[in-house]
Amino acid sequence: MFKKKRKIKRKKNIFQDYLEAILFAFVVAMLIRNYTIQTFMIPSSSMEKTLLIGDFLIGNKMKYFFTDPKQGDIVIFYYPADSAEPEPRENYEKILGPIYFDKTKWLPIWHQRKNVVKRVIGEPGDKVEVIDKKVFVNDEPYVVENEQYIHNRIIERSKGRIYWDHKFMGSRDNFGPVVVPENNYFVMGDNRDVSGDSRFWGFLPREFITGTPLITYFSVGEEPIESYRNYGLKQRGYLNKKNSIRWKRIFKLIH
Repeated sequence: MFKKKRKIKRKKNIFQDYLEAILFAFVVAMLIRNYTIQTFMIPSSSMEKTLLIGDFLIGNKMKYFFTDPKQGDIVIFYYPADSAEPEPRENYEKILGPIYFDKTKWLPIWHQRKNVVKRVIGEPGDKVEVIDKKVFVNDEPYVVENEQYIHNRIIERSKGRIYWDHKFMGSRDNFGPVVVPENNYFVMGDNRDVSGDSRFWGFLPREFITGTPLITYFSVGEEPIESYRNYGLKQRGYLNKKNSIRWKRIFKLIH
């Protein structure tokens, strides 16, 4: 009789073990980042006084898997005005999803539109209009508890002229009216005078919305600026207050 030959198990080398562990950790991290929670920091004053520069947030990315955003919700989304692909496009080769290969540096890069936070003002089918800074939705005034305007009686920031696809839409303070199309939203920052929002770049597609900020887990910075004079000085680098930890904002729920 012939004896059965035992199968010889080949041991993995240490390089293979490390590679598999790294790949597994990468996949798990991407699943968590893309489908559950995400951390990020507020870099601008467009959502003051609700969210301040230097607020570190935890975002809930699962909420809108099960429901659609509602008026008043604060949403995280990919900024529509950003380029969908790295530029100049001829310098990059797409590998998979947001991963591209930089042909000039011979390195892989991760490219996505940046995350932005604003408040939903208009849902699909709503009529939105701004008259002398006041927001109206379906001809009714819409006021947010923490909304802010940076006033100055002497110096008024240029209101500008806003165009969508070469069509004149009004200005920052007198805009519309517009009707929000299906699967789109109209969003604005709570700090109306310094927010680059739907007034300037148009409606926000539903598929760009990725979640909602849940909690502030850390906060450091200055207090909000409440005058055009100080805003202008800050922009020119003449007004720099000392940053400090905002203890009252740590572990604060966002709404």
